Amino acid sequence: MTRRLTRRQAIAAVGGVSLAGCITRAPQYWENPPSFDTTGLDGILDEPIPDRPQLVSMSFESAVAAQFVDRVERLVAPIPDPLPESRLPNSAIRSQITTERRAAREQLPTRYDDHPSFGLAERFVEARCHAATAVGTWAAVTTEGEPTEVTDGGGTVRSRVDELGDSLPGRASDPVVGAAVYGSIERWLDVAERRTLFANASVSAQEDPLRAGRTVGEIERIQSQVEVGGYLQAQYLETVEEPQAIDEPLRAGLDALGSDVEEWLQALHDEEEDRLFRNPGTQAFFDRRPVVENAPSLELLSQAVRQTFEDLGFDPIAFGGYKPTHPATTLCRTMLALVRLSACDELGGLIEDGEDLFPEDGATVDAAREEAIGSVSKLSAAASPLQRWLATQILPLFDEPETILSAESPTTREITRAYTEYRWISLVASESESVASTASEALTS
Repeated sequence: MTRRLTRRQAIAAVGGVSLAGCITRAPQYWENPPSFDTTGLDGILDEPIPDRPQLVSMSFESAVAAQFVDRVERLVAPIPDPLPESRLPNSAIRSQITTERRAAREQLPTRYDDHPSFGLAERFVEARCHAATAVGTWAAVTTEGEPTEVTDGGGTVRSRVDELGDSLPGRASDPVVGAAVYGSIERWLDVAERRTLFANASVSAQEDPLRAGRTVGEIERIQSQVEVGGYLQAQYLETVEEPQAIDEPLRAGLDALGSDVEEWLQALHDEEEDRLFRNPGTQAFFDRRPVVENAPSLELLSQAVRQTFEDLGFDPIAFGGYKPTHPATTLCRTMLALVRLSACDELGGLIEDGEDLFPEDGATVDAAREEAIGSVSKLSAAASPLQRWLATQILPLFDEPETILSAESPTTREITRAYTEYRWISLVASESESVASTASEALTS
């Protein structure tokens, strides 16, 4: 791994000099920002962002899709429609019920063939979660049922999580494809085990109706993830002519990627072992900073570093002897962490070169958006399923800038924010190809 960064050795000396005289406040970028020309913003959203790619070629049967739709409709059926104030005076509870019911139906796709298998699965999962939240809230305030009757209990669902987890990563056509497919399924289980299920797995009869509804919804989410995860696993295996065990190649790949993570963290923290997972701050990614405090480039780097290290603290990452329960998703999350670290380093290089990432006009924003779309489209169309998996992780980054630019009168600062997000998307996509290639080599060597 090659990169420019090291922690600067002269921080203490520089700090000593600055404290010797009067302390003055550094100028702030947005106190006197450059002017912005809106020319070029018209029609900026005309080109659509890329569709979510298919990880592997496999079908989601319409009969199975219909079962998920039927489950959603059966969940919300007991709720009066409409639900007037005279029937339920409490506005907060009524709002949660009606909002979640509407969200459930909005998640249901009108056409199944417009979505890749995992994208379709996630929409069904979200629909069932919203529907169960709605009816769980309703059951908590009516005599017609109990929240505990909406879905299976937390203990039962936990057992099903364990059962599916024990069957993964299983067998695949090869380790690279298996990592992408099973990494996506294992991610659901990993999050359920460490964040959702064990923290909030039961509903009390005395519990606040709003909280009870959300708990029921989360249990239903995990139950539906287990169901659809097992289904996708079976569908994938039907496409494999000569399945092979991939557990050992995955663990070999984790060792290789884990070494890269360790090298990054030691460089960022000057090999201070007790600080490796702490946020090193933006200054770790550049040796000099010729841009003004709070410049858009610095704000972007600050956000990127914070998010990267938050995920390093939560996600299963191959580092420091960690023995993963879910090796496929650990490999994918480690790969994503390496992509983000590399992108932060590239952004630090731009800052060293004096780049403040302020767009001079709308045409500059449009060009950045086109570049971001092109870079993610390239990943989505790549032969490597690991590159396509990385594309699925990058695509949600379009949401914020697209929302900003679709507003009626976004401010210059908001437009700049959108521009920096497009630049970040391009940086992340550009680093993804080499990281995915390194992962593929580690898995197949």
